[in-house]
Parts: sequence; structure tokens; C-alpha cells
Amino acid sequence: MIAPCTCPTDPHRRELKTHGSLAFPAACYENTAQTLPVPWHWHDELELSITERGSVAVHIGAETFRMEQGEGCFINAGVLHAFEQAGTLDATEHAVVFHPRLVGGSMDSVFWQKYVLPLTSDRSLTGFFLRETVSWQKELLSGIRQAWEICAYEQPDYEIAARDALSRCTAILCRRQAAQTVRPSEKAIRQNERMKAMLSYIEQHFWETVTVRQIAGSACISESECMRCFRRTIGMAPVAYLNSYRLQCAADLLRNTQLAVGAVACRCGFQEMSYFARAFRRVYGCTPSAYRNARAAADL
Repeated sequence: MIAPCTCPTDPHRRELKTHGSLAFPAACYENTAQTLPVPWHWHDELELSITERGSVAVHIGAETFRMEQGEGCFINAGVLHAFEQAGTLDATEHAVVFHPRLVGGSMDSVFWQKYVLPLTSDRSLTGFFLRETVSWQKELLSGIRQAWEICAYEQPDYEIAARDALSRCTAILCRRQAAQTVRPSEKAIRQNERMKAMLSYIEQHFWETVTVRQIAGSACISESECMRCFRRTIGMAPVAYLNSYRLQCAADLLRNTQLAVGAVACRCGFQEMSYFARAFRRVYGCTPSAYRNARAAADL
């Protein structure tokens, strides 16, 4: 079953969504032009993603990769990441998100100790970008597509088949993790933790007046270091990200509620309607009202 692609998070940007169920902790998702971008977040699960149409930009920590059709990525547990459409062609991205216990079983099992723990305990391993031109990556991409289709269509005994496909994907990742020679520095790892704290603060206060000093204070760093962290990780200044996040929240409210446009602007931290309308048009190419009408027509 394809789950709806929403991304609620707690005050630390940790995703709150349950992926699958306690009995079968895995779920598949489909991101399209209607659900992209997916804002920055992290979760305890492993994530495997593949682009089926168009181009998708994936941000994993401080790295950005443009996934063209047939390319994908692996994102490790606890790593900040985000997705957005790249290019003009409407994109389609498929993701499988699963808890390590699905393939590892109990923590004293050989599956957990030999295959899961080396991945999840390696704080320097944020993920891999995957291309079909590399043999082991092509094999993994095939496994991702198979696992997604199994979870999406839920044929008889799909749980066993999905666990088998995800176990083989995990084994490939574990082999590559052991061979990886380039490791992020402690500084990069520390920056990832600081970004989690600062993005958390923005999500919890975005409708208020927020300053760079407040954002920096949430991670106990200086304003200049805050600026550097945002530039290195997200590629934009803190205030620019704040406004971008506000607009994403506004677009979500326009799609999924009947709130008046003025109320949407207010809830998302925009005090002037004219500024909100200009900023929204600059990003989405139309007025907030036109955006709502177009999305409603597309759902008919």
C-alpha cells in the first residue's frame, strides 16, 4: 500500500510518522510534484529511494545529489535529509522506509550484529548516492524497486517477500560500508547535530518573529557559526530557509484546509498579505488562491 507522504516532526525535527506498523515496520511512499518538496527531517528508520520520472534533488546532511530517472539513494538512520523537484518535468520519486528490526530481528541475532549494527552505529555514514553505471549500485537500485513494488501492491505473502528484498539491500549496503574509505569529519557530524537543533527551533516558532540570534541560541552557537552551518548544509541563510519553510507550510494549508488565504498567511508568520502574495508567487508561480484552485481541480 502506498502511504500518503506527509512529514510531521517533533521539536527536534525527528519524524513522528509511524512507518508501517509495529508488526511490519516498513512503508512505501510516492512523491510527486504535488508532495515535493519534502522538508528537512530525520528518523530512526533506514530509507531507500529511487527516481522513476524526472529529476529529484536529495539533500543528505551537507551533500546534495540530483537523482535523474533510474538513480537513487540510501539514507542512514538519524541523518537529516530533504527532497525537492529538480528541473521542469514533473518528478516521481519512490521511497521505502523501514525500521532496522525488520531485517535484523533481535539485537543479539547474527542478522542484527553482522548486517544492521555496522550501518546504524556508524555516525560517519550518512548515506550513498546510487547510479546504474556502478555494478553494485545497479544491483541495489533493482532491489529498491522490487521492495517498493512488493510493499505497494501487497500481493499474497508480501511481508516475507518484502523482508527478503530489504534484507538483500541491507547486505549490499553493509558490504559497501565496510569498503568505504572517505569518512565525514567530526566537524561535519557535529554540524549535523547542530542543524537538527536549529531546524527544530524554526519548526516550533516559524509563525512568530524569529531572529538569527534565537536560531543560533537553540544550538548554543554564535550567529556567525549559525550562518556557516546553514550555508554548508542547506545552501541558504537561516532567514531564507525560515521563509521557505513558511511558504511550504502555507502551501500545505492551502491544499488541505479551507482556511481563508489571509488566515493561512497569519498562521505561517506572514504579517503582510502583499508580501505573502509576492513571495508565494515567486516560489510557486501563481497567487495563493490560484494555487488552491489548481490543486483542487487536480484532485477531481
